[in-house]
Amino acid sequence: MDDRQFKRLLGELGYSFEGYRRVRKGVKKRIRRHMRDLACRDMTSYLGRIAASPQSREACIRRMAVPISRFMRDRPLWDALQGGWLSELHWRFGPRLQAWSAGCACGEEAYSLMIAARETSVSALQMDITATDLNPLCLAKARAGVYPASSLREMPADLLSRYFSPLRRGRRYRIRPDLMDGIRWCCRRTENPWPGRNYGLILLRNSVLTYYEAPQQTRVLAKVLACLRPGGTLVIGSQEKLPASLTDMAPVSASWPYVFRKITGE
Repeated sequence: MDDRQFKRLLGELGYSFEGYRRVRKGVKKRIRRHMRDLACRDMTSYLGRIAASPQSREACIRRMAVPISRFMRDRPLWDALQGGWLSELHWRFGPRLQAWSAGCACGEEAYSLMIAARETSVSALQMDITATDLNPLCLAKARAGVYPASSLREMPADLLSRYFSPLRRGRRYRIRPDLMDGIRWCCRRTENPWPGRNYGLILLRNSVLTYYEAPQQTRVLAKVLACLRPGGTLVIGSQEKLPASLTDMAPVSASWPYVFRKITGE
């Protein structure tokens, strides 16, 4: 499969070649495997198959996912959440803060959020986290709570010792079991959020705004932001940008251009 054929597939799905440029080798490998499983010899027959079969299309979309993550990725963000933002959201919305980790991969982000909440100065703060991903294999790993040491390279040593148990002489680590309390793992695409959920915090990092083309970004973002409470916080990837048309989302400050507050209805 060359880039021309890959771009045909991306166009059919509404995905961005620029977003996939650096990771396309692994994605192409998974798609080629799927084509063989479906006995599709070329991209034309594969596109016909996924157009005719919702099940095959969904299987293709699962293979397009890029589950790259690690604990406390973009470390300054987690320092800010722990240092004041979570406490502010606690006072704004009450002791049980509803949060959504959208595209949670293998759970590193959801567990990082739970750790940050435990490390705030507000003892009454409790988290209810909905963590969604379209790949059931990733969610199974999240539920198991065991990670390679490489996933923890941004985790401070004191937090590592407090919230993880080493396995295999430190080559792997198990999350502390009580951190699993309050996390709901759900196999669900980001564009299909839980109806009626009003989140005070949504983490939508390095997914929709990286891998989707603009029309699909707009459609999915509308559904995501409908789940965010007025005054709630949205976090996107540090290199991502929100569409300028979203006038009800304002950066929390000039220093944090990828962290936004929903201002409609306040």
